[in-house]
This record gives sequence, C-alpha cells and structure tokens, in this order.
Amino acid sequence: MDSSRLHAALDAIYTCCTPAGSLEESLKAIDMSPSDTALVSRLAAWVLNVAPLGPLPMSPDEAIALAERVHKNMGAR
Repeated sequence: MDSSRLHAALDAIYTCCTPAGSLEESLKAIDMSPSDTALVSRLAAWVLNVAPLGPLPMSPDEAIALAERVHKNMGAR
C-alpha cells in the first residue's frame, strides 16, 4: 500500500535522529537542505495527521529517494 511505504520512509528518516523530544524536534536536528527539510516536514505532517488517507504528500518513490538522501547526508558527516 502506498501509504505504508510513505510511513516506512519517514521511519527510515527518523532513525537518523538523535532523540530530541517530539518527532518534530528530532527531525529538526537533522542537517538537511532547505528543500529536503520542507519535504520531510510535509511527510511528517501527513503521517501524523492524515495517513492513511489521501492525497499523499508525495509518491512512494519520492519518499524513498528523500530517505536515501537523508541517510547519505548523515553518513557524509
């Protein structure tokens, strides 16, 4: 299911976080580009407030690519 794939992408991104309190606070602690920060915020808002209903904030492929970029960026530190 597409909504499950988006949720899994956010979970993958969240694994990069150091615990900083709430999900939003933890996600803010990740060093990301401004565009990826906006995408992660949109994805998190959808997962927390809308999922599994549509419309999806992005395609599953876009969400997976976003998670891969975050992981790659964290590995480059």
